Amino acid sequence: MLYHLLGTLSACAFLLTWYGLAHQWLVIERKKREIGKATASLSTNQFASSFFAFYANFIFGIAISPFNHYLVWTRLGALILILLILFRIWQDRHNRTVKWVFITALCALTLGLVSMLFRPYEGIAQLGANGLMLVVTAILVQGTLHQWLTLRRANTVGTLSSHLFRSILIKDLTTLAFALTMPISIAWPLLVLNGASVVTRGGLLIQMEIMKREPQ
Repeated sequence: MLYHLLGTLSACAFLLTWYGLAHQWLVIERKKREIGKATASLSTNQFASSFFAFYANFIFGIAISPFNHYLVWTRLGALILILLILFRIWQDRHNRTVKWVFITALCALTLGLVSMLFRPYEGIAQLGANGLMLVVTAILVQGTLHQWLTLRRANTVGTLSSHLFRSILIKDLTTLAFALTMPISIAWPLLVLNGASVVTRGGLLIQMEIMKREPQ
């Protein structure tokens, strides 16, 4: 009962992440119409690492038995929205690296959807899903640090949306609560990944708020 209650709460809270990502995309679109280029303050590294953090949760939800609808469908929506943002960054910068990041993310999502046909992942495949969570945790931490450095170099928050990071923090906290309803032997990758996200993105959000209050 508690599993489904907190799972539903986590899924509802995740809708705020959809809102945050959609808001970020709309801010980019508005600024692009106003000034032509609108992604200078955005770190491709940050959005790529966010994509694969959501992707790890997505794969984890597919891999375990029973199929975790609370993790899979909410993360699928976020993955699609981040793809839209990465595509806009690529269009804005015409950068080969961003192009390949977008293509890699698109291929990964396609493979993840196809993998639903072969679930649940047993044995080695489950270990691989857990390993992916740990690798992505490291990628997420360095991606968030890179976004912090990008902001410091630009000396402005620019089009980076604080709504996005507030919604992600709410999502992470509810996901942590949801993970605690599962056996630790199953849930520990979720605890590590989302715990690391709370610490690093919380720090980034604080930095953004400080920069907004600094005289320009």
